[in-house]
Amino acid sequence: MAHSPLDELDVAIVDAVRSAPRASWRDLGDVLNVDPATVSRRWARMESEGVAWVTAHPSGPATPACALVEIDCAPGRSTEVARILAEDNQAATVKVTSGARDVLMLAQAPDLDSLSGYLLNLVRGTSGIVRVRSHVVTRSTLEASRWREGALTSEQRSRLDVRTAQRSDDAEVLAAADIRIIRALQSDGRMSFEQLAGHAGVGPVAVRRRLSRLQEAGLITFRCDVSRHLSGRSVSAVYFGSLDVQDLRAAEERIRTLPGVRASTFVAGPFNVIVDASLRSIAEVHDLEWRMGQQLPALRVQDRSVVLNMTKLLGRVLDSEGRSVRSVPLYPDAAATR
Repeated sequence: MAHSPLDELDVAIVDAVRSAPRASWRDLGDVLNVDPATVSRRWARMESEGVAWVTAHPSGPATPACALVEIDCAPGRSTEVARILAEDNQAATVKVTSGARDVLMLAQAPDLDSLSGYLLNLVRGTSGIVRVRSHVVTRSTLEASRWREGALTSEQRSRLDVRTAQRSDDAEVLAAADIRIIRALQSDGRMSFEQLAGHAGVGPVAVRRRLSRLQEAGLITFRCDVSRHLSGRSVSAVYFGSLDVQDLRAAEERIRTLPGVRASTFVAGPFNVIVDASLRSIAEVHDLEWRMGQQLPALRVQDRSVVLNMTKLLGRVLDSEGRSVRSVPLYPDAAATR
């Protein structure tokens, strides 16, 4: 698939969208000092080529039960297994990796019982899978939605950054219309209120009101992802480490400051810290590990893997260059129609 050359303005537009995923083209243009029509046209080109896209996922009290799943495959079956899993609603992210696991998957489901059923019954029954090791996520310490390329000035970022929602620890039940809204936004995070109304079965005004409530309550998070072609970070690595439990909370802020770290999670398993990084070269794989040791002397990195192929990223099936090909909804149809 041919793609158009990308320049600094394209990267700046992406960073602006990351800061304000649903801002109008006029607002983005004002901050970038670019004609809104130019911003709109360039984004439409990048989106149509699968180079950049906005998606959404439930968060806060609505966060689904998640697990990072290490999968060992029969010889020569890793790519096939990854492609099979990529079709599952419950498989949010699927990576073919080097090292001690062939495939690494982020699995999610509405609750722990549903997640257990998926892992025990479906994954183990997939042809080509030999062994599965699951690590249930207990806390997301750094979300990929916070990732920035650094293309904006601090003044531009301050004008665009959306106010952080006041998240409640109380469980909140999502209505069927809310789930349908989130499901639609997973495929296109910038979908208009009128289009969302068609998916949700309620009017545009009701959609606006419901989405505002979801955002204010921290029940939905938007993020903008890009292909390796745009980011210039062609190497993805995953680090598996352990910290004493009393050091976990103190480690959160230090992990966030490490260059290249895109996301990190605490999990229940033989490792309790898993870090995802986007790097510019293979050489940076050990450079980042060295920095981790400097910033977090108590962290014991026990294993690491390089991603050989990113097959699916938060519901988006990708091609060999990391461009979005299509969306697989993370909410199955049944959940959206309850």
